[in-house]
Amino acid sequence: MPLVSTKRCVICCTGSRFCDSNLDYTIAKGNGHLRAELYGRQTVGETQDFIRAVTEEVLNNGDTTVLVSVRNSRPIFKVDQYRIAEQFRRLAVQPKYRIALLADSDELRASHEYIEVLARQQGAGVRAFRDEPSALDWLGNQSHEKR
Repeated sequence: MPLVSTKRCVICCTGSRFCDSNLDYTIAKGNGHLRAELYGRQTVGETQDFIRAVTEEVLNNGDTTVLVSVRNSRPIFKVDQYRIAEQFRRLAVQPKYRIALLADSDELRASHEYIEVLARQQGAGVRAFRDEPSALDWLGNQSHEKR
């Protein structure tokens, strides 16, 4: 899988840079989709940075399907605080975009289901899944990647 982007440092709203050993994300081209993996997200700034990077990658490189896998991170229930709806509005203008959300805990999965409801209200193609094969099926992939 070709690596598109990876980050261990975060640039916060003031433009200053700090590194957080717990935060890690990668964005890579998968088999027919873009794969974005996030580990150790704890803060609003980290979330915004990741979501902005994924959205920009999708819009700039023509990928229409995205598998977002979130692990060892805090759940998101204050979506407005994270400006997630703003990014969904950017993607909702083109119904071809589809984003599948995966989580490693029940609490994260519940927050993804909440995000799915809000995204659908914006007209964005976002769904939360319990397992990767189901997510890949929804995204339209013929093969199931093992991770």
